[in-house]
Amino acid sequence: MVDEAKPAGLSARMVGWRRMGLPADSLSDEALLALVARGDEEAFRALFRRYAGSFLALARRMGLDGAAAEDVVQEAMIRVWQKAKEFDPRRGSARAFLLTLGHHAAVDEVRRRAARPLPLEPDPEREEEAFDLPGPGLDEEGHLDRTRLGRALKALSPEERRVIEVLYYQGYTHREAARLLGLPLGTLKTWARRALSKLKEVLREP
Repeated sequence: MVDEAKPAGLSARMVGWRRMGLPADSLSDEALLALVARGDEEAFRALFRRYAGSFLALARRMGLDGAAAEDVVQEAMIRVWQKAKEFDPRRGSARAFLLTLGHHAAVDEVRRRAARPLPLEPDPEREEEAFDLPGPGLDEEGHLDRTRLGRALKALSPEERRVIEVLYYQGYTHREAARLLGLPLGTLKTWARRALSKLKEVLREP
């Protein structure tokens, strides 16, 4: 049980911190987690102030930005509230426990975005990045015929296929995709143009 794993004296410090007029921010991560496990909202807010920036940085390192990165912070804090009772200092530090929750939240968000079906259609606000495919490759609604696209993708190199997946299946911008794949922006755009050219040639075939 979590109570049995607490370092000696921790419970006494937690009980007396308000009586002594100490701010929650003065407590250790371990003490705050133990308080959160008991439903202490002030301790929860203190952990938010302490770790929201770290969770946001984790999300951005995984290629998430804007609202998606903020969603990771929110989801990570929900998990902190729900899983605080599972923290065991014998298994590692509170910081490692918290950052693991943040990492898992970011991974789940990346997977959620990847699983979301996106039509491969031009975005009028990002014409430079639009995927201008020839008519034979599209179905009646203007989406790609996935069977034909599957055959066409085999004409691409593994690197080109990965670029197409990230840009058009997962919905990232060129800049986001370059950061996610660890490529210079110019290199990614070159690969994307080359892949597009190959796909056009294959999709024009009867």
